Amino acid sequence: MESLTPGDPARIGPYELLGRLGAGGMGRVYLGRTGDGRQAAIKVVRPELAEERDFRRRFAREIEAARAVDGRYTAAVLDADPDAESPWLATAYIPGPSLVDHVIDRGPMGEEDLRRLAAGLAYALGAIHAAGLVHRDLKPSNILLADGGPRVIDFGIARAAEASALTRTGVTIGSPGYMSPEQINGEAVETPSDVFSVGAVLAYAATGRSPFGAGATPVLLYRIVHNAPDLTGVPASLLPLVAACLDKRPAARPTVPQLLATVTPPAMVAPTAVAHTVARTRTATLPVAGAHNRRRVLAVGGAAAVAVAAAIYAPSLLTDSKGKSAKSAGARPVNPPKTLWHAPTINESAVTTNAVLTIQGSEHNVLAALDPVTGVQRWSWTGPTVGIISSIGALPATVYACGVQLFAIDPSDGRQLWSAKVVLDEFAVSDRALVAWLGGEARLTPTLSCLDPASGMKRWTRRAPATAYTGALSMSSTVVAFCDSIDSRRVRPERVYALDVTTGEERWRFTAGRLLGRPIATADTVYVGGGDGTPLYALDAMTGAIRWKSAVGQGTAAPTVDQATLYVIDGSHNVLRALDTATGAQRWKFEGRDFRGVWGPVNGVVYLNGFYDDMIYALEARTGRLLWSYRAAGAEQVAVTGDVVTVVCGGDPDARTVYGIRPR
Repeated sequence: MESLTPGDPARIGPYELLGRLGAGGMGRVYLGRTGDGRQAAIKVVRPELAEERDFRRRFAREIEAARAVDGRYTAAVLDADPDAESPWLATAYIPGPSLVDHVIDRGPMGEEDLRRLAAGLAYALGAIHAAGLVHRDLKPSNILLADGGPRVIDFGIARAAEASALTRTGVTIGSPGYMSPEQINGEAVETPSDVFSVGAVLAYAATGRSPFGAGATPVLLYRIVHNAPDLTGVPASLLPLVAACLDKRPAARPTVPQLLATVTPPAMVAPTAVAHTVARTRTATLPVAGAHNRRRVLAVGGAAAVAVAAAIYAPSLLTDSKGKSAKSAGARPVNPPKTLWHAPTINESAVTTNAVLTIQGSEHNVLAALDPVTGVQRWSWTGPTVGIISSIGALPATVYACGVQLFAIDPSDGRQLWSAKVVLDEFAVSDRALVAWLGGEARLTPTLSCLDPASGMKRWTRRAPATAYTGALSMSSTVVAFCDSIDSRRVRPERVYALDVTTGEERWRFTAGRLLGRPIATADTVYVGGGDGTPLYALDAMTGAIRWKSAVGQGTAAPTVDQATLYVIDGSHNVLRALDTATGAQRWKFEGRDFRGVWGPVNGVVYLNGFYDDMIYALEARTGRLLWSYRAAGAEQVAVTGDVVTVVCGGDPDARTVYGIRPR
C-alpha cells in the first residue's frame, strides 16, 4: 500500500482514506476505514468517466447487479454513490497478496495450487455470471489470494466503463494479454470471454508470463486475435484445459461448470505456497470486519446457470448441540429416497393436502393437479387465453391462481369458485387474509392490497413507502412484514415494516441495517437479518421492540420457523443454524458447501438444499441429524404431502421439473 499524496481526498463518503491500493482503467483504489474500524477498498472513478451522464446511469445499474454476487468468492459490494462528484464504490477489503505479487515473490505455482486456483476462479465466475454479469477484466492483479481461497475483485462495473470506452478514442477497458478475441474485435462479450481470461491467468500462474508474451498493446492484441498462445511450462495434466479456455472460438471453450468439474474441488484455503505470505499480509493491516454474503433470491432459476451436475461435496460436518461431529456425508446421496415420478412445470408450483399443483400449457395458463404418489393428472383448469398464470398458492380448501386477475379454485375437482379483477404480484395467504403487492400499472407505486380469501372482496389497500421491496412479503395471523429495497443511487440502512393484517395500518418500522433478507412473520415475532454485519433480529410483532439479536448472518434465503426453533441459513459461514426462538441461542448447526433454501419443519423434518452440489438434505428438526439426501439439480421448492416429498427444480422457465420422491 502506498501513502496518500497531497492531491488525494482525505475521506470518501463515510470512509477515512488510509492509503493507495492501486490504480486501473476505471480509476484509483484506496484503503478506507469507517468510524467503527471496518475496512473497505474504495474505487474512485476517473474524472473523464464521471463527466458522462450515461456512464453514471450504467454505473448505478451495474452496482445494483453486483450486490447480488456471492461475496464468498469475490469482494462483496458494501457501499456506493454513483451520484457523487467523483462516483465511488466500496467493496470488502480482502487481505492477501494479488496473484501478480505472489508470482513475483515466489515464482510460478505448482500443479496442485493451480488446480485450487482454477476451482476458486470457477466458483467466483459462477457467482458473477449467476448475477447476470460478465467480469470483462479478469487478470492476475484482480485476483487476491486470501486465506479463504482466491477472490476475484473489480467485477460488475466493467460493462459500464466499456460502453463509455466505445465512444472514446484511445480508451481500452480490459488488460492487454488477458482480453478475449471477441472483446478486442468489438463483438458481443458474454460469459465465454471470462473463460478465455481464466485460461490466460492460469498460464501466467503456471509460467510467470502472459501466454501472448510482452510488448506494446497493439502487438499483444494482434497476437491474441491471430496467434496461438505459448503454453510452454504449463503442467501436462492441465495443458488441455488451459488450451481449451484459450480457444479463439467462444463456443468451443468449456463452460464454467465444465471447468469446475475438470479440476479438483478446492478445500477453500489459500494455496499452500502462499499461506505464510497471506498471514504476513494480514498482520500488517487493521482488523477487518467479515464480509457477509448477499445473494439474489433465486425465484426463477437464476442459479441454474452455475449449478454443477456432478456433486462437489456434501456437507462436510454435522454438529449436534453438544458440539459432536459425524463423518462427512460424502458426494453420494445418503439413504436416497425412491423417485416416484417427475413432470414438467412452469414458474412456481404449490402443494395441497392431497395434490401437487403445476402450471402447464403453451400459453402458461393451465393449472394441473397431480396425484402426489403417481404424478398422474387428476384435473386441470384453464385460465384466460390472454395472460399467463404468474403465481399460485394453496389453502386446504382453496387454490389461488394469479395472472391478469385472481382466481379461486376448488382443489378437489378444479372447479372455479370465484374470480377478482385485480392483478397481483407476490402474495401471501392464510385462512384469515390474502395480502399481495398490486401488479400491472399499480406496480409503479408499491401498493399492498388485502382480500378476503373466501370471496376475493377487497378489505383494504395501502400505499407502501417508495423504497419498499415488492419481491418479498411475509404474513402471519397478526402482521404483514416487508423490507426496503436498496436505493441504487445511494446505499442507506434498510428498514423492516409491519402492518396490521386486519386494518392495514402501520404498526411499526425498524431500521435494522443493510442488505436485509426476507423477513419471516409469526403471530408474535418478526425475524429479519442480513449481511454487511447486520445481526439477525427477533422483533415483537406488536411493537417492533427487540426481543433478541444474534450475530448470525441471514443473507437473502428466507428462514423457516416452528414454535420453538428458527432455522436460518448463515450464508457467510455455510451453515444452517437452528436457533431457540425464545433466546436466539443455537441448538445445533449443519455445515456444508453452500445452501440455497430451507423449508419445513414438516412431521419433524427440515429440508435444505445445496447450491453447488444439487443435493436435498432431510434433517431431523430436533437434533439436525441427517436422515437422507437426494440429488436434484436446481431445486428451488420443497413441500410435503403425506409421506411424499415434492421437489420443484428450476432452470429455463419453460423447462422446469417437479419430482415426487418417497423416503425409504
